[in-house]
Amino acid sequence: MIYNPNIPILFVISDDNLACNNIFDKIRNAAPKRLYIAGALSESETEQFVQKSILAGIDWKVRLKTRLIKKCKDYDKMVFQAIDWFFKNEPEGIILESLIIPSDSFFGFCSSMLEKYRDDERIGHIAGKNYNTNHGGDSYSYYFSFLFNTGNWAGWRRAWKDIDLNFQTFPLFKKLNILEKTASYRPFKTQWENHFKWLYRNKKSGFWQLKYLYSQLINNRLSIVPSKNLTVNHYKTVYENNYKINELSFSEEEIIHPPFVIGDVVSDWKSQEIQFSVPGITVNRPDGYSYMKNQLALLSTPKGGRMKIPRIIHQIFEDPEGPSETLLQLAETWKQFHPDWEYRFWNKPAIDEFLVSKFPDFIPYYRNFSFNVQRWDAIRYLILYYYGGLYVDLDYECLQSLDLLLVGHTCCMGMEPTVNSVIHSQPLIIGNALMASTPGHNYFKSIIQEMKDYQGAYRDDADRVMKSTGPFMVTRVYEQYKKKREVTLLSADLVAPLTLEEIKLVQNKWAPDDIVEKVEKAFAIHYFFGSWVPQIDR
Repeated sequence: MIYNPNIPILFVISDDNLACNNIFDKIRNAAPKRLYIAGALSESETEQFVQKSILAGIDWKVRLKTRLIKKCKDYDKMVFQAIDWFFKNEPEGIILESLIIPSDSFFGFCSSMLEKYRDDERIGHIAGKNYNTNHGGDSYSYYFSFLFNTGNWAGWRRAWKDIDLNFQTFPLFKKLNILEKTASYRPFKTQWENHFKWLYRNKKSGFWQLKYLYSQLINNRLSIVPSKNLTVNHYKTVYENNYKINELSFSEEEIIHPPFVIGDVVSDWKSQEIQFSVPGITVNRPDGYSYMKNQLALLSTPKGGRMKIPRIIHQIFEDPEGPSETLLQLAETWKQFHPDWEYRFWNKPAIDEFLVSKFPDFIPYYRNFSFNVQRWDAIRYLILYYYGGLYVDLDYECLQSLDLLLVGHTCCMGMEPTVNSVIHSQPLIIGNALMASTPGHNYFKSIIQEMKDYQGAYRDDADRVMKSTGPFMVTRVYEQYKKKREVTLLSADLVAPLTLEEIKLVQNKWAPDDIVEKVEKAFAIHYFFGSWVPQIDR
């Protein structure tokens, strides 16, 4: 990619001479016509290095400006003041912060983006770092994001001038619940809100990166993220020899621009998962690979290959018109991969007869529920408690026999994709769409008792369903259950590998390699049709 030398560069130096030297070599190769150098000369050794290796090393025609401070008590403040000084002199430019080494193509990428989006108020930032180096589900050279990664980056005075150093608008920001309303931030709302709240309460002068991000967020701007990572931390190159910068391999003429200026929410989620070092979108807990290794080891023991859970598949559907053709096709996949299992379909007459004959004491609770979906939830627990077997929702597709997953266990619960727990700010969410158990299992006995006893506050009708009979209730009972070893949690990557966003891609007949790989490793797919949602829409 061809760098336009008319685009100015700011180089913020540090006291790490080796890092500065490596970064300066990149600048020398780029040969900008205007160069700004800022930093703190806290030691005489640093000052000598800057004079002899940096300033004396400028061997091309350049207009140079420096802002070198002898004493610096607050490094973060110094960096902010350097960037502020730069944008007071220039309407746009590239910023190289200390210890972050750019790739050669970083300069060309930034100058191209600066020129293309110079007057586009929708865009406020150009990142050099891509936290999610596996991004590439599409064929574009970059994507748009609501995240604003600094380090090595580029931007415009028009966006920088809006930085809110005092966080004066934060009370209104919180009241309007902007993080919840912004899809890219919603799963990580707690983390960001805690950062913002701390800054507001402490009135700190530093942490300009967060304040810069906040200012772009409240102005509804997007950033540009390259499809490959174009920067690397200096210490990564020193201590991790296998850590390499991914160079963009296309020329300026070959840049493929996204057709729509819309934030890539899924990529933002994945980036924040990596950034915050928390399980999130792509990693499901517990680990399915480890679980399968244990299962194979279990099969090698004398008693390990014994199936304790009855080979009965249960599915329910109360509507007199019966399931749709799509649901019937999905139901057939369970029969196909479990030919030696008994299949039981529960319609409304069968459910009513079951309640009267087996659980007459539960009928008042059953009838007292506000929504049908609560009754659909409740009946599945009662069926498994009485008969045992495997229960699966009708919007579930079987990809291979579950015998290997269930063998040797007395109770197995399918986990929901971890993104669901992040969205709801939960450590984990145990689903109720795929469950297996022996008859009379104490965990299901506890679930039934919880449905009778729970008296909790609900935020809305959806929350009522989730907490009274749905996954939140099942998870709550598990967290309180003393004999957790009796309950086996099946990783989402085994039984619910795809997020709702990924399912939409599949339904649109577009499956990137990472989605194909997830499906190939899974035993079943939950499509989350959400047929119960219209019941609570008022």
